[in-house]
Amino acid sequence: MSLARGVAIGGAVIALLSFFLPWVTYANGTFSGAAMANAVTGAGGLRGFDVALYLVPLLALLAVVLAYASSRAADAERETRLRLFGAAATVAGLAIALLFLGSAVLGGAPGIQFQPALVRTDSSVTSSVPKALNAGTLVGVSFGIFLTILGFLASTVGALLQRPATPEAAARAAWRTQDYVLVAVLAVVFGAIYWAWLQPYLWVEGLLAQPGQELFFGVWFTSGLLGGYIIRRPGAAFLTETLTGAAEVLLGAPAGPVLVITGMMEALGAELVFAATGYRRWGWGTLLLAGAAAALVALPWNWFRLGYFALNPGFLVVLLAIRLVAGALAGGAAKGLGDLIAATGSLNYFALGRERVREV
Repeated sequence: MSLARGVAIGGAVIALLSFFLPWVTYANGTFSGAAMANAVTGAGGLRGFDVALYLVPLLALLAVVLAYASSRAADAERETRLRLFGAAATVAGLAIALLFLGSAVLGGAPGIQFQPALVRTDSSVTSSVPKALNAGTLVGVSFGIFLTILGFLASTVGALLQRPATPEAAARAAWRTQDYVLVAVLAVVFGAIYWAWLQPYLWVEGLLAQPGQELFFGVWFTSGLLGGYIIRRPGAAFLTETLTGAAEVLLGAPAGPVLVITGMMEALGAELVFAATGYRRWGWGTLLLAGAAAALVALPWNWFRLGYFALNPGFLVVLLAIRLVAGALAGGAAKGLGDLIAATGSLNYFALGRERVREV
């Protein structure tokens, strides 16, 4: 077993075990992640807060299983897919743990009420949970949550740093300087677009209500889809969308640093679809499916972060259907935009540009 794979498995094990260590201390007691999840379940679940906590050990265990399965894979393509699926599980676990920590130590963004239902999720650890549990005021977070975060982070890094099993797979996975430059350019450009899109998006809600607004949510998936489509290397969609979120923060987006985590979650679905094809299929079907997957995988994050748990279940199903359409449209837009850019000859150092040359 390689060192990187050992780090991936070890980090996930640490995240799993840390769920049973102290996470948070209130005036009336200290809770591990597991104890808090159980207590919140007994208090009615707080609209899914306990579900988010239970996902932490499940995702850690899934990452261990996938990392081990990748080491036993019969071919390089299967090894790569399983390894990246494991990395996706640890990223999702990392996002939940960071949201928990942020809810404890960061105040809500002033003047920002997350739609729908004007529900704040920023202060759940400091107000909603202790009130439901009669636990008293928050004293502070404990070492368990930090170990959980470090474990997931180490597992993610270990999974991503593993070398492909064959020279051919290594060549497809190897990043070049121009790949990093393009990611940076896309992140800055789309960071500005995303930042500017917030106000029109809010206007749409006033005109078309929440269902109509959901149709335009896919704009925020475009960066990662486009980066993945052009660069065509493992992690391209994920890195592009995540850095786009960071660019939004630097531009002064009102939601603040949590947008980096939001970018991670919005990129996961697309990256999983690209990984499932072995980064070899880039037709319309793949891009449409990647966009829909981005919308689907990002929805649980919106459930907790944007207050979707406050919605009627039937209405939520309607929003999910609209969101899937919006994601597919974003995938189609990314492909169309990439093809238009390639037609100018500016992407000749990338596979997409070379495809255009061969077609001509």
